[in-house]
Amino acid sequence: MVNDVNREQLHGAVDELPPSELAAALRYLRFLTYEASEEEPIDTQTAAELDAARAERGATISFEEARHRLGI
Repeated sequence: MVNDVNREQLHGAVDELPPSELAAALRYLRFLTYEASEEEPIDTQTAAELDAARAERGATISFEEARHRLGI
């Protein structure tokens, strides 16, 4: 059962990882222990931009529109 995992088993699983996966495993473990309170507050303009981006989720735009929005 997944809930019966102990630290020894976790250490064993980490020991079995190939060297190429160690960085990804470390990032994931740090993600699991990340505290949301560590995030910096965002300003109202950034919050509005995030809300607008979420509202467009999945919508596609032309390359020209993307350039226009980015000001290039």
